[in-house]
Amino acid sequence: MKRLTRCAACLLALPLAVAGPLASGARADQSTLVVNIASAPSTLDPAWGCGLWDIGFAQNFYVRLTQYGEKPGPEGTTQYDPGKIVPYFAESWTISDDGTVYTFKLHDGWKFPSGKPVDAAAVKYSFERALKMNGCGAYFLLDGFYTPPLISSIETPDPLTVVIKLAHPDKNVLQNWAQPSASVVDQSVIEANGGIEAGKPSEYMASHAAGSGPFLLESYVPNQSAVLVANPTFGGPKPGADRIQVNWISSAPTLLLQARTGQADVTLGISKQAAASLKDNPDVKVIANSISMAQQVLMPNKKAPWDNLKVREAVTYAVPYEDILKKVAYGWGTLFYGAVLPTMPEFNADLSKPRTYDMEKAKALMAESGLKTPFPVELTILEGDAVQNQIATVLQNTWKQLGLDVKIRVVPAAEFQDLAEGHKAQTLLRLDGPGVIEAGYFLGYDMICNTGFNLTEVCIPEADKLLADARTTNDNAKRLDLYNQITKLWVAQSPKLFLFEDQFVSVLKKDVTKYYFEHEMNFLTWSKK
Repeated sequence: MKRLTRCAACLLALPLAVAGPLASGARADQSTLVVNIASAPSTLDPAWGCGLWDIGFAQNFYVRLTQYGEKPGPEGTTQYDPGKIVPYFAESWTISDDGTVYTFKLHDGWKFPSGKPVDAAAVKYSFERALKMNGCGAYFLLDGFYTPPLISSIETPDPLTVVIKLAHPDKNVLQNWAQPSASVVDQSVIEANGGIEAGKPSEYMASHAAGSGPFLLESYVPNQSAVLVANPTFGGPKPGADRIQVNWISSAPTLLLQARTGQADVTLGISKQAAASLKDNPDVKVIANSISMAQQVLMPNKKAPWDNLKVREAVTYAVPYEDILKKVAYGWGTLFYGAVLPTMPEFNADLSKPRTYDMEKAKALMAESGLKTPFPVELTILEGDAVQNQIATVLQNTWKQLGLDVKIRVVPAAEFQDLAEGHKAQTLLRLDGPGVIEAGYFLGYDMICNTGFNLTEVCIPEADKLLADARTTNDNAKRLDLYNQITKLWVAQSPKLFLFEDQFVSVLKKDVTKYYFEHEMNFLTWSKK
């Protein structure tokens, strides 16, 4: 199974094709909220989708037991709060003293559009469907793969009660069950359209919705457009928009033009360079939100020259971070250096201070390494990614001063994925991050020794033991202390190079009155005048 991240390669690998808005022939009237997005979903099935655009778009048709809390965002907007999980379809829950039994009390009277009840049986069916399909949804529900499996049983003592028993404590499951993969689906619709096949995706659900959520899917043309309308049977708060027209536009100039001219109310996935050109436009607002994705250089620690700690440490001081952030990312990012990303609740700023551009220190460390130079380094980047190309050129020039002869290899998305996931590349530039905004989930595939998910190939046995304790303890203070210890061990090993944590840029037309940002796009409250 593929490592589950929100990586740039995953997004760019999706098939995209549309020259302009409303390609399906639908026309948006003045009351319709128009949303232009750079990348289209490969599936609408929340139990199967992996990429940001897959499960992010699909989540609008479903409810989940829990959801992210919110906090103020820039310029009067709101944004998700990964440190706070609140009720959604569950009215409340209790957790056993040992942290292994979660008992959820559900809202009464919620119905699917089919008329079937949204109840405990529907929750149980939805979870078990995702687990049986064994796609990305199973990974999210289980917080990665545990042995034995994390969920021991799911019981429904009555229609409004769900009891989920775990094999061991996991502090993060409430956030996992807020993910789109934990969406509650209508069993009657799915069983009438092919049912469940173990280990396989659903052909029907790839392009349809069987939802319980705030919106219905009125029309859908893959890779082109979709129309969402408010669900009259939804038991939660009324959506801010009665109708949303979504257009997937792969042409960067078209995306920018329609944002500038007001043809789109909300534009997502626009490049930072394009967004920067709109900052002084009085007709739009440019909103930047931090997300758990980081622009980084992967230096597989088992491959030369990265098997030498002093070499790894040296190159981290041979990067003009401030210039890259300012000139390449247009200031939309956060500098840091540590095991945990800044957006995560477990982040410790004091232990994760960014490294500085210090060429004299870098040269001294390289001399200590004993590496015979010049040494060849092949840096693989994604075709069509202007940001990676600029960063790669900077690294090529600065690392030359250390005796590293950097050759830049540009590959298409599919090959990039194969090289990364197959541990075939010597060095990679990658925009990468976890789907679940929590340190245990992130480090569970980014650090553990001798797993295929660990693309950096870092192995710190002591940190692995600390991570196992951190993921299972119910003592929050102890948990944070364990992650602090892990961060110290990680920084001492300089296993890879973080350039900056990214910020996602949205462009809003001035008459958009409510906008809530979540890394998995949640349209519920979006509205305009």
